[in-house]
Amino acid sequence: MRKFRNIILVIIFFLLFSCNNKKGDYELRYFKETNTFRLNLDNFTSPVEEFMQYVPDWGNREAIAFHVRKKNEIKIYDLQTGELTDSLRYPSEGPDSFQGIYDFHILNRDSIFLNKRYLYKMYQANKDLIKVNEFSFVDEGDKIDPNSGIPTSGNSFLAIFSHNEIFKKIGDNIYLSGSPDRNPDFKSYFDTDSKMVSINLKSGEINRLLGYSKKMRNNAWGSFFNILYSDYSKQKDQFLLSYAADDEVYFANSSLEIVGSFYTYPEKFIPIKPLPAQARDNDNAFLAHFNDQYIFGSILYDGFREIIYRVVLEPNPDYGDVYLKDPLFKPRNMIVMAFDNAYNKIAEMRLVQSEGGVYLDRCFVNEKGLNIAYVDLNNEDKLYFKTFRVE
Repeated sequence: MRKFRNIILVIIFFLLFSCNNKKGDYELRYFKETNTFRLNLDNFTSPVEEFMQYVPDWGNREAIAFHVRKKNEIKIYDLQTGELTDSLRYPSEGPDSFQGIYDFHILNRDSIFLNKRYLYKMYQANKDLIKVNEFSFVDEGDKIDPNSGIPTSGNSFLAIFSHNEIFKKIGDNIYLSGSPDRNPDFKSYFDTDSKMVSINLKSGEINRLLGYSKKMRNNAWGSFFNILYSDYSKQKDQFLLSYAADDEVYFANSSLEIVGSFYTYPEKFIPIKPLPAQARDNDNAFLAHFNDQYIFGSILYDGFREIIYRVVLEPNPDYGDVYLKDPLFKPRNMIVMAFDNAYNKIAEMRLVQSEGGVYLDRCFVNEKGLNIAYVDLNNEDKLYFKTFRVE
């Protein structure tokens, strides 16, 4: 009888162990740090430059590029050696100048795009940063208000492309994010159709392709929650869409038609609430709406391992009453989730910020794995990318 009871206990233990290590029919795995890249920044490049890009092929080498606006330069660092290899300076004066540049994207060594964001223009330049093409994001026939500098149609948008907002060339079209020329404190901002747009490189034709998800429409969410992060899977010919206030990830085809979605939220997640009307004119309430809630971040497709990663930042109720546009000031803890091809969550890790260093939602995927930016607060002349793989 005792022997039979022991067998039963062994079976129960085995079942409990299996349930704790599986969810559904898939194995729960874990993230493992496997590598670190280190960039040796020059005196003009900040580790928190707002405009940066992972460049998979710069002279047959992987690189990280930064737009150092105060120097009118794009600085390119070799990912393997960490050294500065090129500085591309664009003219800021004269007839061929590029004043007011914000976003940039290196398509290849001889095709570099520069975004004059607030004047609704984008330039294509060669390797010497000589202008070879110019595009306008103002609709034909639309006029610019001389006082506000905003088109009068009420349907305009600012083109935006940065480290976690997409710039993708497919055929003759460039796909990129847009920011409607409206106030995100009101729901009319979130009812627009210009959150993802395309521009044809031959004709210059602009198409507004996508707005906000149904969950976010008909509500106001404020300027902190108005971002759409996105990536593209070449294998599936699909866009992946991550709205900052939506717990679902969406898939869209090349026409930006939504073809599917799945839920992706971390443990202990509390759904994000819209902006209360009374917070619009109350700075403390507005900031509390942001600090007291989760916020979703980057979405990345790992074609090497067929994994989808989604970043989410935890609430930060102790941030304070004054917002500083400094990602190193009281940063949020970061959660990274991994999903397989069947959209099962297979791993989740929590990156806790410390007095010694800060993880930033500035990520890229390469053959080594998922790379996440890390700033050593005791040595800000360096920028690290820590590599994680799901084991």
